[in-house]
Amino acid sequence: MVEKQITCLHTDYKVKEVLNIAVAKFKAAGVAQPINDARILLGHSLNKPNERFYGREGDVVKREHLDDFSSKILRRCKREPVSKIIGVKEFWSLDLLVSPYVLDPRPDSETLIEAAVKQFPDKNRILNILDLGTGSGCLLLAALQEWPHSYGLGIDIDSRCIEIAKINAKRNELDDRAKFQTGNWASNLDKKFDIILCNPPYIPANKIAKLNEEVRLYEPERALNGGQTGLDCYVELAAQFSNLLSADGLIFLEIGFGQKKQILDIMRSNSLKLIKIEKDLAQIDRCLILSHKHC
Repeated sequence: MVEKQITCLHTDYKVKEVLNIAVAKFKAAGVAQPINDARILLGHSLNKPNERFYGREGDVVKREHLDDFSSKILRRCKREPVSKIIGVKEFWSLDLLVSPYVLDPRPDSETLIEAAVKQFPDKNRILNILDLGTGSGCLLLAALQEWPHSYGLGIDIDSRCIEIAKINAKRNELDDRAKFQTGNWASNLDKKFDIILCNPPYIPANKIAKLNEEVRLYEPERALNGGQTGLDCYVELAAQFSNLLSADGLIFLEIGFGQKKQILDIMRSNSLKLIKIEKDLAQIDRCLILSHKHC
């Protein structure tokens, strides 16, 4: 066991020794970035979350911190994501709390913010922003950071996500412009929004069991499962979008691999027009930019 390996070291526990044990365990478990993960987890065990120990491998690690680090190593070996272990994830330079109930913010979703910045380059504009399926609040908070005079509303069906999103707004000093509420997409909303951000569940139900362990075992299924075809949420959303969008407003909608044509058909049949498609870092179609058809 990892605990036995660590506690059997001699009295002076060096950073290098402790990291080597973690890295060996992670490699054996097939962890993709063993060295990076070991350094991050040790930093959090020592209450130094930004420390990566480069040039400090000879520092002594106190015995009192080793139990916590051992626990983190075991959790990572079971493929629990680092973000879930330490409870935080970075998104668009924001430091966000995450939990088992919240989908981890992903770099793919930053494509939506990049797309919105291109379409609304004036940072002084006062925009009304809506984030449907807000989760951690990552998209709304990133947008509010980009447009410092704007206001936004985040909605999620899970009240536990709403609580995390509220904490993240306060944590990043955006709580004066961000509101969050529990709801089933846009039901009972009668406002119009200039920007609508949405990353709905889009994994087909029969493919969830084939996802990698870090997603399948540790992400909330509700945030992944898009029904039999993966398109259920898009059908529901498409019927609501037109009533939510201001005359010159735009929708920034995340999609999964290979879903572009089907989702576009759904949106077009609900009086929405494609403005542009933005690709993510892997050059996969990731964000549909949509407007009213008459625009």
